[in-house]
Formats: sequence, C-alpha cells, structure tokens
Amino acid sequence: MIVMLSAVATFPAVAEVRDLPVPAATISPNDVITGGQITDRRFKVTATSVNGFATERSELIGKQARRRLPAGKPIPLSALAEPVAVRRGAAVTATYREQGLSISTALVALRDGTAGETIDARNVTAGSTVRATVQADGSLAVSSR
Repeated sequence: MIVMLSAVATFPAVAEVRDLPVPAATISPNDVITGGQITDRRFKVTATSVNGFATERSELIGKQARRRLPAGKPIPLSALAEPVAVRRGAAVTATYREQGLSISTALVALRDGTAGETIDARNVTAGSTVRATVQADGSLAVSSR
C-alpha cells in the first residue's frame, strides 16, 4: 500500500491598513445612499477579508439599503440594491410612443420595479394588464412588442 502525502504551504494573509467607505450615521432600510452619508474609516484588512464588502464610494452612491447599515461599519454588498423607482400599488403614468404618436394613461403597478426592469401594471379602467418598462423618473414605458 502506497500512501501519498502532500504538503500544502500555508502563508499568513498579508494585512494592510486601508480606508473603506462606511456610513457616517446609521442608514435606514430603503434609504437611497448619497455621498453625504458616507465617510472613510481605516481598517486593517486582508484581500480575503474585504471580499463581499464595498471598497469604493462608487459602489454605494445611488444604491438603496436593503437593511439597517450601522455607522462606522463596513457595508456588505449584499445589503445594497438598485433603488425602487415604482412601488407596488402606486398609480403610475405610462406612455406609449410610436412614430410621433404619444398616448399616456394611468396604470397601477402590480409589483415594485427598478429602472430598466419590466413589470406588470393594470389599467384600472379597462381591467387589462400590460407589461411596461420602469423608467428612472418613476414612469412606465409601454411598447407594442
């Protein structure tokens, strides 16, 4: 019987002092993060320890907090989302445009939606449901496709 042993070299992780963006004050769930809410704080980190955490302000600004983000603590990327532009149950202006023709009406969003996302919305008057694309300004764009 031959037994093979392999030695795995383990190297200690190299730690460095690095500035990470953190909330200056606690950020509440659903808040959209602005530059004024973020400050930098020095941490002793390794390349592995910062995996999954925001390391640049640009990863935070304009994102929506999914949960409470405590002041002074590194921010997990999993705690961030694109901001909701349309809320479920909200009356929303929807526009259909084609070759110079523009038709607008009010629809009710059937679920939350972020900019660029396609959601279902109901025309309350007709009772029909349409698919529409959420716009950054909170309106909907309806296409014939």
